[in-house]
Amino acid sequence: MEKTNYEVELKNERRRVCSLLYEIDRRKQQLFEMERKYNNTTATLQGLVDGLVAKINSKDSCLWDWELRYNETVRQLKGKNAALRRVFAEENRKDKAENFKLRCELRRRTKELEDYKSRNDNNMERRSLLNEIEAPKENVPCRDLVELEKTTSEQIAALKEQLEETSEALKDMESRYSCLTMKQILTNRELQDARKESISGLNDVLTSRTTLVVKRMGEINQKAFEVASSGKFPDEDWQETCAKLCSLWQQNVQDPKWHPFKMINIRGNLQEIVDEDDEKLKELRNEYGDVVYEAVRTALMEMNEYNASGRYAVPEIWNRKEGRKATMKEIIQYVIGQLKIHKRKRKQIP
Repeated sequence: MEKTNYEVELKNERRRVCSLLYEIDRRKQQLFEMERKYNNTTATLQGLVDGLVAKINSKDSCLWDWELRYNETVRQLKGKNAALRRVFAEENRKDKAENFKLRCELRRRTKELEDYKSRNDNNMERRSLLNEIEAPKENVPCRDLVELEKTTSEQIAALKEQLEETSEALKDMESRYSCLTMKQILTNRELQDARKESISGLNDVLTSRTTLVVKRMGEINQKAFEVASSGKFPDEDWQETCAKLCSLWQQNVQDPKWHPFKMINIRGNLQEIVDEDDEKLKELRNEYGDVVYEAVRTALMEMNEYNASGRYAVPEIWNRKEGRKATMKEIIQYVIGQLKIHKRKRKQIP
């Protein structure tokens, strides 16, 4: 009886072992299939990212090359145009001076002849002789004047023809530049769309400990107000005062009626900067110091750059270490790095 029970238990145990072995094989097959799908998806995503990076770099390089060529050609054409205009102006000035000189000489000789005639009206013989002398004297400057005017007209016509050719070349370059500008607009639109998707997708992934963070452009850095308030109101509830003060100045930054900016000329280019002489900013600086002033000034510049019409803070992926907006290349490198880390973790799963 005991032997029979033992055999029954042994058979049951063998069934359970076989069932467990089958379940382990099935789980391994599922894990293998999941890893294969993950590897395929990762490879596809890697190919898309590499293609996007190559496409962006190619378009940037092409646009940069065309822009350099356009600027160089325009500079050369403008130089030639300016030289032709100077030559034309100089020739025109010389022609006018020569014409004026000839006219003065003609008037002088005509006046001398008229004076001579008036003194000798009664002497017919002298008048006849005077008429014979007068003809060549009057004709010579007239012929010279006609020939000079003809030469001047030919030179002016040649210069006008050169100016027309230069104008046609400039129009052709402007047409090419318009095409390049349109391509650049389309490329920038694609980059902006990709950047918006990146901000939306990485908003919950990036933290204050990563190199790239999501920063709200146009939002005042509250730490500057905390430092100033803790030193200015040590015996009061400075945290509440700091929150009210920061909220008030955030409203000022978002106020479309307040525009504390001025235009300055830097190497021939007009640039808009914060006006340090603005009354509100001067009072803020005098009362709370340079740290708070710089925080408000930075928020104003960001708001004016990123959302001057809407006047509300907008998110942007920021390179925290270098203190600037992150490039698309850096964003893609970060995404690729996270994919590689995730892939290594998946491979470590037994």
